[in-house]
This record gives sequence, C-alpha cells and structure tokens, in this order.
Amino acid sequence: MGRRFTILFADDDLGAYRRELEGYFAGAEPQWDLRFATSLKEALACLSAERVDGVVLDVELTPGGREGIQLLVHLRRYQANTPIIVLTDVSDARVIRDAFLSETLTEDFRRQEVDPDGFLFKEEILANRRYDILHWKLSRSLHHYGRVANARGVLVTHGTDTMAWGLCYLRYALKNLTANVAVTGSQVPLEGYYSLSDALGNLKTSLYLLTRLRPAHLFAVFNNGQSIFSGRLTKYRKWHTDAFDGRVAASAGPEGVHTLRKDWVIIPYEDQRLEELHLVRTGGTIESQRDSQADGALKPTGDFVWKYLNDALSEFFATAVRHDLYALDSSNMSFEEWAGVAAEIERIGVASADTRFDLSVKPVYANPLFTTEDYRRQFSACGRGAVFAGYGGGNANTLEQSARSVLPALREAVRAGTFVGITSQVPLEPYDADYDAGLSLLEAGGVPCGDLPMADAQVKLSYILGHPEELRAAAAESGLPEGLLVTAGFLSGVSMRRALGMQSFIKLKESQGMPLRLLPDDPFVSKPFDVGLRTVVEACATCPR
Repeated sequence: MGRRFTILFADDDLGAYRRELEGYFAGAEPQWDLRFATSLKEALACLSAERVDGVVLDVELTPGGREGIQLLVHLRRYQANTPIIVLTDVSDARVIRDAFLSETLTEDFRRQEVDPDGFLFKEEILANRRYDILHWKLSRSLHHYGRVANARGVLVTHGTDTMAWGLCYLRYALKNLTANVAVTGSQVPLEGYYSLSDALGNLKTSLYLLTRLRPAHLFAVFNNGQSIFSGRLTKYRKWHTDAFDGRVAASAGPEGVHTLRKDWVIIPYEDQRLEELHLVRTGGTIESQRDSQADGALKPTGDFVWKYLNDALSEFFATAVRHDLYALDSSNMSFEEWAGVAAEIERIGVASADTRFDLSVKPVYANPLFTTEDYRRQFSACGRGAVFAGYGGGNANTLEQSARSVLPALREAVRAGTFVGITSQVPLEPYDADYDAGLSLLEAGGVPCGDLPMADAQVKLSYILGHPEELRAAAAESGLPEGLLVTAGFLSGVSMRRALGMQSFIKLKESQGMPLRLLPDDPFVSKPFDVGLRTVVEACATCPR
C-alpha cells in the first residue's frame, strides 16, 4: 500500500464545492485524504491532531478578515516545509495588499518568509469547476517540498583512486534520472560487521539520501559520511578517511543531513523507505580483504557491503538487488568500466546512458626537467583534446628562447586542431591566469579550466568531443565555428577564482575573432547532448560578429 497524504482545506465558504472537491480528488488522487476546517480554531485543531502534507487556505477565513493571514503565519512558523496554496476572492485584494505590501507581517517574520506557494482566485477555480488547476498546483508544491515517496535508489560502490573520474563520467553519461544514484567507497576496508571502517558512515549517509532526497540526483558520499558532493571531486589525501574535496551539496552531522542547495529537498516522513535498493558493485577498498595465500596485500575480493546493507541498514529498503559488475581496484578502472556502470543503471530503468566519450583526451604535465621536445611528445600522444597541468596557479615555463618552454609545443598542438585546457597540478582551489607565465598559455591558444579539477576537465572535454557529428552539424547550421562551440560549451558552468579572470579571457578571444557567450550552468549535465548543444548555439548566436 502506498503512502497517503493529508490535504487541509481551511475555508469558511466552500459550501457546495466541498462535495465536488471530495469527488474530484477521490478520482484524481485516491491516496489524498481531504480535511476541511471552517475557522482558525478548527484548522489549528486539525494541525495538532495529525500530520498535514499540504494546505489550501482562504486568505480571509473570518472573522474580521485576518484569520487566514494568522493561519499562514502559524504554518510558516511551526511547519515551514508545508506547501500552502492561497485560495481567495477577487474582493479580498485589500486583505492581500495590506498583508503583503509591508516588509514585515510580524515582529520576527519578513514578508518573503511567509509567502505561500501559489495564489488562485475562487472565481476562476471553484465557480468554473477548474479543479484540475488546483490539482496541478498542489501536486507541484507537494513534490517541491518532498511530499512524495522514493521507490528506487542505486548505490554504486567504487574505489577511491579514480572515483573523481568515475563520478564525473556518470554526471555526463546519465540522463533523465528518475531515482537517486549514490557513489561511495571507503579508505579503510569494511572487512566485517564489527569494523572501524569509514564505510559505515559513508553507507549510512548514502542510504539515507537515496531514501529521502528529492528530486533525483547523482552524488558522492565520503569523509565518514559527513560530506555529500554533487561534483568537482578531488582526492587530496592518500590514507586519511577525510580524503575528498569537491562541490559540497549537503553535509551530515549529529543533527542530521543539512542540504546547501535549494533543489535538494528531504522527504520529511520518518517511515520513508525504498521499495528497491540496487547495489552496483565494482570492488574498491570498501570490499577489500587481505590475501592470506599470497603476500597479504589488499584485494577487492570481499562481499561485505551486501551483508552490511541487509543487516544494519535494512530499515532503509524493502528489497535489495545486487549487480556484481567488477571486483577491481579502482586504479584498474577506466572509461570502459564506467560505461558498463552507466549501462547497468540504464538497465535498472532509472536513467538513459550516453557513453560517447572521446578517449583520446589526455593530460600533459609541466615539469622543470621537460624540454620542448618532451612537451611535443606529450601533446602528440593526445588526440582532439588535452588538459595541460601547469604549476601553482596554472603557470609553466613560457620563455620564448628557453629549450624547456612549453609554448612552441602548445602552439603547434592548437594549430593541429587539439583543444588544450589549462589547469594546475595543485588539486585545490580554482585556476586563474594571474601571472604573465600563465596568461601566455591562454594567448597561445589554451582555454582556462577554472574551477574544474583535472578529472572533471578531462572528462567534460572527452564528453563534448565524443559527439563530433552533432558538433559539425550544429556548426554548419548556425554558421559558427566548431571550435567556438566546443570552447563555449566547455566553459559554460565554469568559474575562475576572479570574475575578472574569465572576463579577460573572453576579451582575449574577442580580439582573436572568437566572441563567446557563456551559460551560467553546465548545459550537458543531465540533459541530452543535443539539447545542451542547442542552448550553447543559441547563446553564441547572440554575440556580435
């Protein structure tokens, strides 16, 4: 039996519409239980007697035309995450004006803190029997506040050494998610039920979010289950359990999970559990155990996660399904294995998978002992794309007469058609071309990677260049150079340490005859490639040429 939802109609003047509302919602939403209150007193009694999932509120309610506003303030004060639709007469415009024109409704509430989730006029909804509009408004608001039930969730266990690449691959490969996908692992093997492994916290937080997070998201959980990352993952410690940095979307602590993004909503029901948990196993430290027959080295041959899920964490799901893909140390995983993970998630039925990546995109590293010839050999090993990892803020030897300068090799690679992203070997903090030695790399044709870590820069570029037919067709149809579309797509959703840094690069490209317009969000995450590319084309088409 599915979850039931209680909707309170607080209105003194529904009259004959009450029976019609009950009849409509009995057919449209049989899992909704309707409650009715004709006064503030009745409404408060209902709110104290049972959990209410949504409220349809008459802004006047009686007497004196202020009880509706009082109830609205009460709900926002004590049940802040309850969706509220205000149903009002046109004649109540004065009440609405007086209540919402002022900056504060009470001494401690600002007006925007008590705003309802929608206004509807009774004359348009009730008199015309447009209950479908009220139904749509309520349904959308219920979803916004997490008044839904997650049916399925996918847990991917993964080693830590290449987790940054794996998570980023899935960010671009998985489209149209309908269920949460968590990626996690551990620095210390789980080994058994009584374990000191950081896997315990990572798995518990992962299961909690798979069960409760709305709408569907892909995320990674690490650092003893305290950090939840939506992307930009970087491993910066070899052994410590606090091993990763990245774009933090939520955090977990003694008081529970606290989300940092508005589009991450937690389902509030304590009895919420998944109907199906799908465990996709790839190996990694979390499943490793000592090989007693050989040298005692750790090998990912254990089966501890499955046992732990079905024992200590079984409260989070009704049924668990295991998908044993690999038993690999993550250092033995690459794009082919991640394509297998994406395809398995597609088979589970919670996403579609786009596994077209250009595997010729490779990193090139600056080193004080490399010569220009060394750099030439590195760039020649790359295909249509390369990510150059400089020193510090993204610098390198750019002395024109130096035998160890990267500039001649970089210019030759760009002229040969290789897209070269510029970043830093230093793992934390965003890139910026603050120094002349770094700016020279951009003037030679490099493109800044900004806040994309090395793994994200390589994978994003691989994904974009993995769609050559679409890029050629879009360039031919729009009349825009293919290189401009790749650059604009790569930099959309990317920021640099200083806003001035990105502005300076855009001016540099304009001076080189390549005017850019960047989108604030990454157009290729979650969306099909052709949809994301279309938004890039539309943005760039508005640039003066």
